[in-house]
Amino acid sequence: MKPYLLGCFCLMATGLRVDLTVAPLIIEGVVDSDGIKKTFNGTIQEIDMQIRNLNPDFSWEHFQSMTRRQDKPPRKRITEKVLCHVQNLPPASRVAIEKSRDWLNSLATGLSVDAQRCTKFSCMENAAVWFCNDNLWWIQQNSITLADHINDILDEPDCAISGNDNLIQGQAFDGGDYNIIVNADQCP
Repeated sequence: MKPYLLGCFCLMATGLRVDLTVAPLIIEGVVDSDGIKKTFNGTIQEIDMQIRNLNPDFSWEHFQSMTRRQDKPPRKRITEKVLCHVQNLPPASRVAIEKSRDWLNSLATGLSVDAQRCTKFSCMENAAVWFCNDNLWWIQQNSITLADHINDILDEPDCAISGNDNLIQGQAFDGGDYNIIVNADQCP
């Protein structure tokens, strides 16, 4: 996906014209017994593989510092608005998007994105999830919150392709000047 396309659709709802660039997801932390903080980049799935190459017994429970949600209280929509079929991006499989959502819920860790960038932080079975930051500074958000935004896109009936509820494409906006986009894309 070309960076200039992401910049256009990330800000189309706000009417701003700012060029955003695509950046890899970067996570830092201690992953093995040596106690040394290491940096990993790529999608969350690629990062997980990098970590497991260093430490096959790695557990995300010991990595993250944010509180893990133990029970599932009734969920209310946290998204400010959802747009569907943005920039004619191709739709992705509902099942693949749900897998990314579930993966992010299980991580319960902070994910960051640099100023005015879109980061493809998950890509499973050719369904990409992008974390886009419209701010002039970097931001961090808990993966559970990002998963909730994905869920809001999945719950929006208009984001399904007409006549096919199994293909979804949309963008969820938060009041913090960031958004989440789901669409079909090639995954490594």
